[in-house]
Amino acid sequence: MRKRLLALTLIAAGLMAPVGLVQALRIAPSPGPVRIVNSDAVFVGRVIEFEPMDVDAKPFPQAKDPVKYRIGVVKVNQIIRGLKVEKTVRVGFIPVTPPKPGEPRIGGRRGGPQLEVGQEGLFMVSKHANGKFYQAPDYGYFVPLAQQDFASEVATAKKVVAIMVNAKAVLESKDADERLLAASILISKYRTQKAPFPNKEELIDAEESKLILNAIANAKWEPFDFRKTNPQQLFFQLGISAKDGWKAPMKINSPNDMRDAVHAWVRAHGEYRIKRFVSGSEK
Repeated sequence: MRKRLLALTLIAAGLMAPVGLVQALRIAPSPGPVRIVNSDAVFVGRVIEFEPMDVDAKPFPQAKDPVKYRIGVVKVNQIIRGLKVEKTVRVGFIPVTPPKPGEPRIGGRRGGPQLEVGQEGLFMVSKHANGKFYQAPDYGYFVPLAQQDFASEVATAKKVVAIMVNAKAVLESKDADERLLAASILISKYRTQKAPFPNKEELIDAEESKLILNAIANAKWEPFDFRKTNPQQLFFQLGISAKDGWKAPMKINSPNDMRDAVHAWVRAHGEYRIKRFVSGSEK
């Protein structure tokens, strides 16, 4: 159980960090709502060709040197978020050269997908820092059509986008799962750092903060699954620490132990205000 807590802490730290800086720290794909919120465009499409020349670009703004990106031309079949009337989208990825037989693989990134012509699926992509192409920044941001849960991933994406229109209102839904989903969307929005850096923290609306905390505390605490929205993971993303009165249970024999600790903290600290990251470009 302690190993699980450590893993959750690392994941929460990764989710609060800039997307481009955590690609190499992949442990498991983020839950669907996180991927949707962190993406500039979400659509179903098919790779129809590669551009004849690779392009040089930095993988993230702080990188010292550029790397080569291969640019796939993706035909857009269904827009879910972020696009308007685009028929095709340029999606870049860093190609990995396969090793010769018997030789180990050297170099290459473990983040985004290695696209192939003819590949079709759900793309969750972000604009590259240079603004000239999109990229799927990490593992899980492309879901192949052949994947067993493809239809479920598309349905989740559509539901998340619909809730994003007024997530605060959904926090007052009678359905606990909907409240937790709305909380996860807002936490991903507020607790992910954005360029330009450094970010500062600001308090969010007091009533909204209370609704988010209650959605977490009153959710169904089921066995942990990296692929699903989990109240324990969301709580860790908030950055709550000992200075806020939080003390994790020393002995954890079941998920109920952590749930009970979170319940007790929320009851005692109902006026706590969640903080959001604000980039240098935001006012």
